[in-house]
Amino acid sequence: MACCKTNLLPDYKYVQIPGPGGAMKLKLADQVYGALRQFVEGGEWPEGTRIPPETELAKNHGVSRPVVREALIRLRMEGLIGSRKGSGNFVIGKNGLDSGGYRPIENIADLIQAFEFRFSVECDVAAFAALRRTDEELEQIRIASAVVRNQSNEETFGDADFGFHLTLSRASRNAMYETTLSMLRTQIVFGMRLVGEFSQQQAATRSEAIFEEHETIVEAVEARHADKAQLAMGRHLMNSRRRILGFEIASDWQPTLGAAPSIRGGQN
Repeated sequence: MACCKTNLLPDYKYVQIPGPGGAMKLKLADQVYGALRQFVEGGEWPEGTRIPPETELAKNHGVSRPVVREALIRLRMEGLIGSRKGSGNFVIGKNGLDSGGYRPIENIADLIQAFEFRFSVECDVAAFAALRRTDEELEQIRIASAVVRNQSNEETFGDADFGFHLTLSRASRNAMYETTLSMLRTQIVFGMRLVGEFSQQQAATRSEAIFEEHETIVEAVEARHADKAQLAMGRHLMNSRRRILGFEIASDWQPTLGAAPSIRGGQN
């Protein structure tokens, strides 16, 4: 089958995109991944579609086969595509791992449980990312954080926020963390959209607050300070839950996040 083409640049490892403080680098694999994912989500590649071979995708998108291969690996990890021996890659479905993973959020209790689970996973993700990230992965984390700040649309904000958290999980160098977060994509994005619907803050103020929390995490990861990264992520998740609910909740157990010094200024 013929594959749709996208307007990507020639085969460089990075392309330049506008960002705060000047241009930033974006991996071509991320661009190809986004384009291919859109083919699935937009219905251009319905379930059961055989995906063109790497050589054809590389030609159509103006990149090398390793770039295409990296994008396909991400789609496979998210459960959007699968392979059949001797037949190549096929589309599994739009919802990927979400359909066979965690059930959707239907009420406040589900939302609280989702945050409780995320706290146990993502705080460690941030800590391991601080210990294991490469310079290239740190750059990707910075870009993902900047993308969140530049979102003004409620519909796209949740996806951008999820992208930041998923990028951190990749830097943890533990594929199970990335897979788990990919399975939680629907729940995480849904929660972010609830922030937009229920929060009393103006969108711009809320976006800036989330960006600042992300930047605190980024600073700790950059400094390779695992404890501070873990702490910053915990505060971010608790603040996110409070932004949605409008109040703090009583819990059987809850970590004390206010006792440790802040990364900025050495104060709580």
